Amino acid sequence: MFRLSRADALVEGAGDEQLRPPGRNENPAGTTSNSRYRTELFTQLHILAALQERECRSKGLDRPEMVTIVGSCATAWLYGAGCALCDEADRHSKTLAGLVAHIVSRKTGITRADALLVIEELTASNIYLACFRGGLDGARYWREHNHVPGQSGLCELVADHTFI
Repeated sequence: MFRLSRADALVEGAGDEQLRPPGRNENPAGTTSNSRYRTELFTQLHILAALQERECRSKGLDRPEMVTIVGSCATAWLYGAGCALCDEADRHSKTLAGLVAHIVSRKTGITRADALLVIEELTASNIYLACFRGGLDGARYWREHNHVPGQSGLCELVADHTFI
């Protein structure tokens, strides 16, 4: 995990807006706690992405012809989850979008640019909005109960809102 926190992925994901440690507006100790906060968020998002990937694979949504739609829905879902898990001041930041795009591009096969485009155009699609809301609800529930309920899971949302 230490290696991942120093990887280029986090540097690439950093935009003009930097994630702040929860509940703090300034960081008097330097970047250590900010880095720790980013690493914790990155780890939580990876765990959630892996859980959803496993569920999608077990239900047959990992077929090559479905990469684009599942990857786009996964982007919206994971972005919603990231918004639920990060500090309120850091929601909808470029850094969060970069972290989500990096994880989704590694897990689903869609490009980082396509993932960022989904995040930018989130409100233009009812499917993406449903996935975003599912990610918000799923991550909040996961934080307390260590699992994502079916109705908030990516598989359920893709099956309910797309023509497969």
